[in-house]
Amino acid sequence: MATDFEQLNDFETASYFHKRCLDVSIEFKYVEGQALAFKGLGICEEKVFNKFEAQANFETALEKATEGNLDNIAREISKDLVRVYQLIAIEYDEQGEAELSLQFFEKCLEMAHRVHDTDKEAECYQQIANIYERNGEMDNAIDYLQKFLEISIEAKNNEKQTQAYKRLSECESKRGNTAKAIEYLGAVLKIANTIPSRSAQAEATLGLGLLYN
Repeated sequence: MATDFEQLNDFETASYFHKRCLDVSIEFKYVEGQALAFKGLGICEEKVFNKFEAQANFETALEKATEGNLDNIAREISKDLVRVYQLIAIEYDEQGEAELSLQFFEKCLEMAHRVHDTDKEAECYQQIANIYERNGEMDNAIDYLQKFLEISIEAKNNEKQTQAYKRLSECESKRGNTAKAIEYLGAVLKIANTIPSRSAQAEATLGLGLLYN
């Protein structure tokens, strides 16, 4: 019944039925029903942009799924948390709340690793690095860009590898390490020649020329 109302975008009514299911599940100590009800409530809250309420419901749902050894349900809830943690982290970042943003990106990263979502892991590494770079913490920025590069290499994703090498070059240049910056741009050029990509070749060649000068 709740799912039917979700499909009609009537999330208030859907939440009502999820709560009814939760009450019955609690009364009969039905852990799977509790986990699914909290998951449903989380989805309804997320759909009406109540990210923190969604977070709380998903986290409780995950606790119940873990308690009941419901691995498949726990995996699906973890995917929900990856999405919500990232939304909250981005919002804090846009508000200039760097510390809170980093906390939620780290939460997102942990959940993404748990469900083997390498794309989200790569995004989080990159976004965390961006925050550290803006704050002038180049060592931390480079550490996370290295992790971004490693996971991109493992995934054999040339586009993300190129992004990682370019960002590493920029950070090393800002840190005054011209030799490293040149090394990373050389890696960009190597990938661009392999694909091949004329725009990437031109951009890398220009960057190398500026660094050599």
